[in-house]
Amino acid sequence: MKLAISIVCIFAGGCFYIGQDQPEDVAGRWCEEWSTRDCLTIIMGAARSNFDDVRNPDVKVLAIPCYPSVVAAITRRAHLLGPLQFEAFTYNHKTSTFHHDLDSLMASEAGVYVDWTAHRFVDGHGNYLRTPSQIDSLLFYVSLWCVGTRIGTHQPDITHLENNIYLLNDSGKILRPRYVWGKKNNVLAGEEILLVRFPIHQGMSNFIDDSENMYLVVDGFGDKIKMKFPISMMR
Repeated sequence: MKLAISIVCIFAGGCFYIGQDQPEDVAGRWCEEWSTRDCLTIIMGAARSNFDDVRNPDVKVLAIPCYPSVVAAITRRAHLLGPLQFEAFTYNHKTSTFHHDLDSLMASEAGVYVDWTAHRFVDGHGNYLRTPSQIDSLLFYVSLWCVGTRIGTHQPDITHLENNIYLLNDSGKILRPRYVWGKKNNVLAGEEILLVRFPIHQGMSNFIDDSENMYLVVDGFGDKIKMKFPISMMR
């Protein structure tokens, strides 16, 4: 919930900014060195949408994968500015508070831990995080809304929306979510904000093994809404 609120506050403030550095440049530095612009570079560099998709102009989707770097960027930005900085809000800027918040969110949202001494992330088995295949599950923040005129007064049915969201890898394998949380209505009357978690580690293999990209697919609105997420960004 705290992560979702922080993400909503980022976009409510209208902060769509990509810094001069590329996301991989920022991710190469330890998160305590990041500025607010660095944090937005990480977050928006990972985000994908169908804003320019002419095949499905009526339903718009924004998806942000909660990679370890994205969780760190959201937490770091909240530490610097406060998650509700555009309202009257007192925020604890102590380093110990940032460490506690990042420890908690990284474990719950990314299944990863922080070695503050070595400045490294640690996977669920106690190994330093070196490759994306060490990540056991992946959480997506997904926001969708109806904006077009083609649908007119008709509000799309989303009663079974959780059954129409899945991941696809380069081999064509489909992965269904472990859970979809946050849906408020059975029709797309306004913005719907979802948290969608996928169990990407399966036995001895990972869903992303031997893939350069994964695709988040949202079906049920005519043409499939398909967004590509490079595995190289998953760090």
